[in-house]
Amino acid sequence: MVSGDKPNSVLVCGFGIIGLTTSIRLLQAGFSVTVVASHLPGDPLSAYYASSAAGAHHLSFAADDDERQQMLDRKTFDVMWKEEEDEGESSGIMRLTQREFFGSDGEKHITFFESLPDFAIYSPADRPSFAKHAVSFTSLTMDTPIYLQKLVSRFKTLGGILYRASLDSLSSALQFSPPSHEPIAIVNCTGIGSLTLKDVHDTDMYPIRGQIIVLNAPWIKEGRTKQVGKLEGGEGGERTYIIPRRSGEVVIGGTREVDDWTTEPRPDISLDIKRRALSLFPELAPESSRMNGRTPVPSDLDPIVLREVVGFRPARKSGLRLERGDDLVVPSNDHTRRIPVLHNIGHSGAGWQSSWGCADEILKMVTAL
Repeated sequence: MVSGDKPNSVLVCGFGIIGLTTSIRLLQAGFSVTVVASHLPGDPLSAYYASSAAGAHHLSFAADDDERQQMLDRKTFDVMWKEEEDEGESSGIMRLTQREFFGSDGEKHITFFESLPDFAIYSPADRPSFAKHAVSFTSLTMDTPIYLQKLVSRFKTLGGILYRASLDSLSSALQFSPPSHEPIAIVNCTGIGSLTLKDVHDTDMYPIRGQIIVLNAPWIKEGRTKQVGKLEGGEGGERTYIIPRRSGEVVIGGTREVDDWTTEPRPDISLDIKRRALSLFPELAPESSRMNGRTPVPSDLDPIVLREVVGFRPARKSGLRLERGDDLVVPSNDHTRRIPVLHNIGHSGAGWQSSWGCADEILKMVTAL
């Protein structure tokens, strides 16, 4: 906890899953937090606000030698597991069996999965014909609107202050900081926005376009993923995933289109997603379309499509940026101020599953100032 005799105001830029969890951890530790963001939970879906567009399941990509990413993902898993345990239906989280299928020779699951509840390796006789390797374990999925709104309520209850504004720089957010409480730090959680902020201009940032379809399929109670090709410490190769949510919605995807800024769903991609999803989980189609041994086709999913969504994963060429950067130098009449800037960006598709772990690391950095 922060002591009462030292400045404790922190300015956070960005209010997706990363900005929310970061702000909540700071508030819980006794810091005063002001957030400035252009996109908020509950807004109409936007490709630029990846938190609402995400499939949002806890499925680590951490390479076996990436101890930091494993730690961040594990901390987040433990927090969310406890939330589901304590809050039940209102948690916005669903525990479920997750089945991972690998379609390429020589591909193996990441070691992280072995630490999860109920981990098991399929025998060759038990795995489907398309899988060269397969594992299962118990994992978590998040209902993005419910979970994000829950965090917004927690943020407000803890005394957080929120402003909506489009920022062209981190320094432009200073106008929203309480005049009598100059921030001891600015935390940058702007995701893909860090590419264009004038005093950040992180040219390593780039979008990985993802397109998903959300179905109304409450009969689906387990998650499945098919991986073809190497993950390469992230989301490499082709991935097909089925992500059920507690609400009865099911997300099917996905795509991984590097440097593609197309905001609207592409019909040809939607058709391919449906085809791949049905090959992995034919029971997605309503029972009436599977009667008498009939094999379902993509059009059988059309009556249960709720929406098609595009999101830009905030990727970074050199990976996650979870560190102190250059101080923000603010000229004034009597003296030049230097405000520490902490970055929590570059999560790509791992923002949801590493969010609480990253928030804990930012809290450590702020506390050490």
